[in-house]
Amino acid sequence: MKAVILAAGRGERLSPFTDRLPKPLLKVNGRSLIEHVLRALTEAGLTEFIIVEGYRGKALRAHIQREGLGSDIVFVHNPDYRRGNASSLLCAKEALDDEECFLLSMSDHIIEPALARAPLKEYKGESLLCIDRKPRYLIDVSEATKVLIDEEGFIRSIGKNLSEWNGVDTGVFLLNTAIFDVMLDSGLPPTLSDCMKRLIENSSLRACDVSGLFWIDVDTWDDFEYARKAVWIGSREED
Repeated sequence: MKAVILAAGRGERLSPFTDRLPKPLLKVNGRSLIEHVLRALTEAGLTEFIIVEGYRGKALRAHIQREGLGSDIVFVHNPDYRRGNASSLLCAKEALDDEECFLLSMSDHIIEPALARAPLKEYKGESLLCIDRKPRYLIDVSEATKVLIDEEGFIRSIGKNLSEWNGVDTGVFLLNTAIFDVMLDSGLPPTLSDCMKRLIENSSLRACDVSGLFWIDVDTWDDFEYARKAVWIGSREED
């Protein structure tokens, strides 16, 4: 199975550092964000990667190649990265033409390998979203994308402003490539959440419960500072 990593965004909330560097190259405890992601996915057993780059993409490519962060990586450029992460996912379509499914991860979500392994074990043909019912390292729940999961394990609602929810989106998905048909049939939505809403309408998005596993989303300076401590704690707990 191939893994798609979305790494095209501008990262404006981490300016001024992202004025000269792509966000995935910001370092947390001596490793770039993209290196944390690649290491976790590799330890989970994934070996083929599609990295969608956009903002300062040449610098990102050069860093990954120079550091030898993966031997089987296909880079895809998204010239319209300002349109959002769904546009980046669509750019990976051609590189996934021969695949039934793929793992999807964000380049700014640091995760432990077990979190990536969970959907690989659970996949039975239906798209999965890894959710956390009791996130331990989330410092601002209001900024998180929430989900409402029914008793059968299907996701019924997704969004940041849900009044009723029982889980949080970790940013890791295992998607059937039919997602691209959904995107193209309905027009390109601006966010991944909108894509997921299309799947929810068809009762074809299940929750993969990864509660208790380490993950952290690095979006703001508060996240960035907290990640330095949390990554060390998470690594110690894995040991």
